Amino acid sequence: MNRMARMARGLLLMFTLFAICSLQGCKDYNELNDLALVDMVGVDLNEDGTYQAYYQVLNPNGVAGSKTGSFRSPLFTFEFRGKSWPEFTRLATQTLSRKLFINHFQAYIVSERLAKHGIGDLLNFLESDPRRRMATSIYVTKSPIKDIMNTYVPMETNPGKELRSIQKLQYEVTGQSDNKSNLKTLLENFENEQLAYISMIKLTDQEPFMTTKRFQTIEGNRGNFQYVGASIIKQAHAIGELKAPQLSTLFFLLGTNKSLLQDLKWNESESAQIQMIGKPKTDYQLFLQHGQPKLDIRIKPSLELVTIDQEEKLDSKTLRRLEAMFDKKMEDQSIKLIKLANEKQWDLLGIQDRIAKRINPKWATLKSNPVAWMETDVSVTVHSSIIKTGTLLTPYKGGK
Repeated sequence: MNRMARMARGLLLMFTLFAICSLQGCKDYNELNDLALVDMVGVDLNEDGTYQAYYQVLNPNGVAGSKTGSFRSPLFTFEFRGKSWPEFTRLATQTLSRKLFINHFQAYIVSERLAKHGIGDLLNFLESDPRRRMATSIYVTKSPIKDIMNTYVPMETNPGKELRSIQKLQYEVTGQSDNKSNLKTLLENFENEQLAYISMIKLTDQEPFMTTKRFQTIEGNRGNFQYVGASIIKQAHAIGELKAPQLSTLFFLLGTNKSLLQDLKWNESESAQIQMIGKPKTDYQLFLQHGQPKLDIRIKPSLELVTIDQEEKLDSKTLRRLEAMFDKKMEDQSIKLIKLANEKQWDLLGIQDRIAKRINPKWATLKSNPVAWMETDVSVTVHSSIIKTGTLLTPYKGGK
């Protein structure tokens, strides 16, 4: 079955599922042909204080031509400008011939400018909508949002699905996401001091791929999405950002990533790659030492030796050396990240919240100090175990 036919079947199935969902969640029957099914929403803040909204609407006629092999657009992006979020529904009726259906869209894209300004009004609007889905993914884009909302991607007909798949891989393979970049996380932390980490994306190319010729080219990187890290959100405002490698270290410290890849190299010709298996065991001990708060973090991850390139036979001595190298590297990366967090005044480890939960009267003064977490001495100890290796213990010598 060729690519076009598979896309056609996928699009048909997607519309069928949307139809089923709409019938199950509504008292009134809505004809599918009367609805504009929204797959992805993008929002930006203009210099005059107005909002720019983008709705990516699925096209039910976006299927492959049977004879010419032509491909109609699987979706259309509509752009509106308004002063408030509810206003966009009215504006849409002036352009779209169908009623907006946003109950089951894949992703919400927010511009970096709007994230820094604050998305409290947007969250309040979404929270007041009984149709909204708490699990809807949210992303902050470093590229112009207009480009993000007007590009085709290579592996999926609907870009929202591709974004969710990329984020899932970061959680399951690299450990660079905690899989909580969604509406639910932002709403839960709206009125407290907890930080949220919202995935950041950009285009891999300078220009978006705006025509269906995308599906006829081999250039996979062109106009595609790229995961680059996370925006740190505090009470609906972006206060900073972390790059993807820094996130894997942070989530390792927090014990929330179930995988992590680490490259180890001990000389010019010998190296290995280690992968963490499952979430690590973490032990946080917060106590007072000479009147000052101290936090000891002990982490015990289980590891798999993915690949190794060395001259000698793989034995227990080599495994212990790799474990020690992994431990040292993660400890160094952790201390470096903690130092950065103090400089930027980011309470990445939630230390202030831990102090607030102390019930001993000795903590009273520190509990009343909102920056007591910055005075906390943090130590990190990692003790890993390689529990899984490959089958090749003695390297081949041929071709050397």
